[in-house]
Amino acid sequence: MKKKYKYIIALTLILVALGLGIMLGAVTWIIQETPDISAYRGSQETTRIYSSDGELLSRFFTEDRIYVPLNRMPDDLKKAIIAIEDTNFYSHGGINLWGIARAAVVNIREGRVIQGGSTITQQLARNVLLTLDRTFYRKIQEAYLALQFEHVYTKPEILEMYLNEIFMGHSAYGVQTAAQQYFGKNVWDLSLSESALIAGLPQSPNNYSPLRNPELAIRRRNMVLSRMKDIGFITTEEYESAINEELDFQSREDISQNNIVYFENYIRRQLHNKLKEIYGPDGPQMIYGGGLQVYTTLDLDMQKKAEDAYREALTEDGGYIPSISREGADDNLQPQGAVITLDAKTGAIRAMIGGRGNDHFNRAVQAKRQPGSAFKPFVYAAAVQNGYSPASVINDLPLILETDDRRTYIPRNYDDTYRGFISARQGLADSVNVAAVRLANDLGITNVIDKAREMGISTFTDSDYFDQRYSVALGGLNQGVIPLEMASAYSVFANEGIKTEPYAIEKIVDSRDNVIYESKSRKQIILEESSAYMINDMLKSVITDGTGWRINESIDRPVAGKTGTTNRNTDAWFVGYTPELVTAVWIGEDQNRPMNSDFGYPHTIESRHAVMLWRDYMVKVLADRPSVDFEKPPEIISKEIDPVTGLLPGSSTPQTVEEIFTTSGVPDRETNLHGEVETIQIDRSSGQIATDNCPRENLTTRHYLKDSGIRYNNSQSALRISFSYDNPEQGDNFSGVYEIAPYHPVQKIDQETGFPASGLEGEPVYERKPTSHCELHDGPSDYAPYEEEPAIEPDEPEDEEAEEPEETEERSIIQDIWDFLDTRNND
Repeated sequence: MKKKYKYIIALTLILVALGLGIMLGAVTWIIQETPDISAYRGSQETTRIYSSDGELLSRFFTEDRIYVPLNRMPDDLKKAIIAIEDTNFYSHGGINLWGIARAAVVNIREGRVIQGGSTITQQLARNVLLTLDRTFYRKIQEAYLALQFEHVYTKPEILEMYLNEIFMGHSAYGVQTAAQQYFGKNVWDLSLSESALIAGLPQSPNNYSPLRNPELAIRRRNMVLSRMKDIGFITTEEYESAINEELDFQSREDISQNNIVYFENYIRRQLHNKLKEIYGPDGPQMIYGGGLQVYTTLDLDMQKKAEDAYREALTEDGGYIPSISREGADDNLQPQGAVITLDAKTGAIRAMIGGRGNDHFNRAVQAKRQPGSAFKPFVYAAAVQNGYSPASVINDLPLILETDDRRTYIPRNYDDTYRGFISARQGLADSVNVAAVRLANDLGITNVIDKAREMGISTFTDSDYFDQRYSVALGGLNQGVIPLEMASAYSVFANEGIKTEPYAIEKIVDSRDNVIYESKSRKQIILEESSAYMINDMLKSVITDGTGWRINESIDRPVAGKTGTTNRNTDAWFVGYTPELVTAVWIGEDQNRPMNSDFGYPHTIESRHAVMLWRDYMVKVLADRPSVDFEKPPEIISKEIDPVTGLLPGSSTPQTVEEIFTTSGVPDRETNLHGEVETIQIDRSSGQIATDNCPRENLTTRHYLKDSGIRYNNSQSALRISFSYDNPEQGDNFSGVYEIAPYHPVQKIDQETGFPASGLEGEPVYERKPTSHCELHDGPSDYAPYEEEPAIEPDEPEDEEAEEPEETEERSIIQDIWDFLDTRNND
């Protein structure tokens, strides 16, 4: 019997030893599979995005966490978390054996892990290196890692890491984010009662969330406070005061709202590129966990005003931009729009609207759209750089140009009205197509494109130089332009000829408060200061006398800008600026549909709607800003000139205007165009001087300059002459009206082509006084009294002409100054 007991005892010992061996082996294997504590690289921290005035705009994170050192946390919070989570934190070595034993009994009885007994150190190990699975395997790893943490770190370090790592509900990690999430304040500003509520969250963050279950959260808070009182962390008086404190739950606003979603995504891309430059391929990983502070250029007040103006423009009651539902578009509501505002001096992006929704296509920086007449200032900038002035005369009459494929190209004005000799200022203010094409053709389209490229337009292709060369002058490009680049290019005018690269990030600070990037302004002189000023002055005329007149009614300060509408109304633009701010506005459908009644629009969308949006936005922005004019360079002077020839007035000049020039560009001679006028009756049938035999109904009265015999409009109203052109071989045909302004010579219309005649070198040919009398009529007729030819009063400024993106044209000069201008250009 004794021998039998010996065998049983021996077998039991063997089994126990074997079991212990197996357990030891299993534990050893589990420990070997446990992550090394060195794998802990610290917390992932939220990257915060700030506006130009330091207001938080957005957060980029995988875990929304803001790391705060322990010495900035209130003592009440530290005591509260220890009281409820790990009373013996400062006395154990990482593992609470009594707690583990108690939990083990419960878990064995239940046959699964339902109770933890984990210390703060164990919770830290679990959160930073392990999964949240409730298994014996994970509990062994947790205990092992807790011992390692206690060996490597001090108690304050462990507590600091724990309070920054722990999940606190919703998207909040760590006590600082929790304080902001639930109370809208920093952790160091928490009261005892608020600290107790935060400390009660880790056990079940979502259940105890005061935003989800406020009553349950208060009961949990009271439990924490009671525990703190029981172990002597607070007095009874402090307990009573905290229990009775009414908590004000003020969740921080969702700052990633739609109104900045386009800017937010733009910053994300910019940040990706900057971090890649600084840290290499792995740099962009810091966007969501690096704890960066990114200070941007966005002016939140301007952004809100832009959003308000855009939203009001889209409203059914009082709005002027309709909402058309389209299937298959990036955002189904059309038309879309973009608004971008830059600081004219620095290039800083102050406001950005990339569309009317929250899609990922940012039209302000990604859309390439035809600019229409908004491109014309680049043509005039190239002209001014090559010796032209606002007074330079351009012949606004149709011309025939030959394209690279030997087809003819005939630029046309919006309403097929042509004014003859006009100044460069009038050509730009009234957005005259023929004038822009003549200039571009005279300068060379390559020079125009090169100037626009220098100013910031990057979207040109080879076909812009060749296949469609004439259309470039009217904004008909192969790819189009980007609103951001249009604003940047116009800022060269506003900034006295200096180009500054647009940017959105002022500086980036890492999680240790080191500045790792700071923007450096890159500037380049593109235009002479005097050239930029002359363009500014001409573009001010667009506002005061031209297609941007609606702004002049509402904004009492110097504003310059240019409208643009494409020929099928697929795009509407206005790029306007003051000396301080440049804003580009674009409206159009994503699928390039015409914005007219054929496609469901209650009214056609044109550049005037872009002007109205610009006006409604900038009225608010400029309201509290002092009025500033464009600074005039010392070499700019004003002179009285003859508006017909652009020369100094002569003794017979009937009217003058004041125009600006550089000191070296002032005309050096007087005009001899004007003089004594004689009035003659002409027979319409023969075109000769009427006789007494000509029927009264055939007679018209015309004026001629006595010295030259050139036909002359001596009235104070415009005269109109109709003409037509027909080229059946290439299908070109149209009718137009030649509108002769007061005190202008009348150019001759070629009877065969229906086009204005020109000399061998392109110089104009004038109608002249007939040299013979009419011989068509034999008998006498009734006396014909003196009567003027039908006249018209000057038109009100047009909203904007729709351009024809097809080709460009040539520059001819009035006969009186042909040789003068030719000599000047050669100089």
